[in-house]
Amino acid sequence: MPDAAYTRSYYLTVCGGHELWRASRGARLPRRLSRVLELAAIAPGERVLDVGAGRGELARAATALGARVLALDSSLDAVALSRETLGASRGASGPLLACATRLPVGDGSLDVVLMTDVVEHLTPAELAAALREARRALAPGGRLVVHTLPNLWYYRFGYPLYRLVMRARGTTLPRDPRARVPGMREMHVNEQSPRSLRAALAGAGLAARVWLEPADVGEHEPSAFVRGVERFLASTPPFRLVFCDDIFAVARRAG
Repeated sequence: MPDAAYTRSYYLTVCGGHELWRASRGARLPRRLSRVLELAAIAPGERVLDVGAGRGELARAATALGARVLALDSSLDAVALSRETLGASRGASGPLLACATRLPVGDGSLDVVLMTDVVEHLTPAELAAALREARRALAPGGRLVVHTLPNLWYYRFGYPLYRLVMRARGTTLPRDPRARVPGMREMHVNEQSPRSLRAALAGAGLAARVWLEPADVGEHEPSAFVRGVERFLASTPPFRLVFCDDIFAVARRAG
């Protein structure tokens, strides 16, 4: 989908975590972003690139840890929002208008690359190029941390069951889960399963651990009981294979 579709309105009304951004101007992170930060294990002084920075809250949090952070996005509105979020944060540079397939950094110049909710928006060819670029930019011992959703196994197998349960509760959901979010059909051009993401990372020369782990499960569900059931199914094997929607990966250069 053209980068022009990623507007300020999209980031502040549709893109996950917009409620927290509006309430805190980026000072508080949704669970999926705070988990990425935990997995990155960023140390003071490390060189961090946030690819697809969006509103900029993850770059701001990494800067607060003492990292030297460069944020970039291919959307003009995202760059403007990131600038608002980062403000005068010390240690942050950019945000830059740039694409994931051609990173404006030198070979081996980074300790950490963050790629949060970017994978599903890149075509297969773009994803392959972006992962090769991440590998090129990482220094020995550097790591790439990825979060993507949805998990295709959930959409194919779990969602139809969820839809039946919601119908019994009096709520009719669309047959295609993508229809629940405006623009998702057009924006999500390369949704993944854990298996396909692992293969994409390996194809780019990255050795990765890829797994399912629930992040913001049930955040809009009013029933505490239903939230508990959702979290149980999303976190407990083997149910999580088809009921967990969040895929995480930590990758390093292979060889």
